[in-house]
Amino acid sequence: MKKILTITLITAILGFFGYFGYEIYSLFSWIENGCGFDDGPFKAVLIDKNETSDSVKIFQLENGQLILENRSDTLSPLLSLMENEKLIWTLDTDVRNTTGFESCRIWEISKIKIINGSNPIKLQFLGHWTYGIEHGSMEIDRKSGDNSFCLSW
Repeated sequence: MKKILTITLITAILGFFGYFGYEIYSLFSWIENGCGFDDGPFKAVLIDKNETSDSVKIFQLENGQLILENRSDTLSPLLSLMENEKLIWTLDTDVRNTTGFESCRIWEISKIKIINGSNPIKLQFLGHWTYGIEHGSMEIDRKSGDNSFCLSW
């Protein structure tokens, strides 16, 4: 009887730690694949762009330039990719396109740091938005402009 209880107890303990380990792994997997506990993921929308304002900042990438345009306090920032003096895409970073954030706004992106300038383009920045100034990270497919970004306090 003692042997059966010992085996049952060991099985229960191993099962508990196995389940606990799986839950921790799932949590970190979820954080890694999305924004985790941060706000987002947001998706900037591809737009047609005709004009550029005077408030542009240019960041050098491998074989191209990333152009940031903080337009005004009522419009969300734009990011554009130029290669060989040709516009590849322009992204509008309006967060109102994301379910649950329809009443939120982002009006400025500052202090951009290019983490990867090839493909995918990876950025870190400060996002000035409804809930203050928060750190942000963004990943953009260089060819298509497909992207995802998060904001974190």
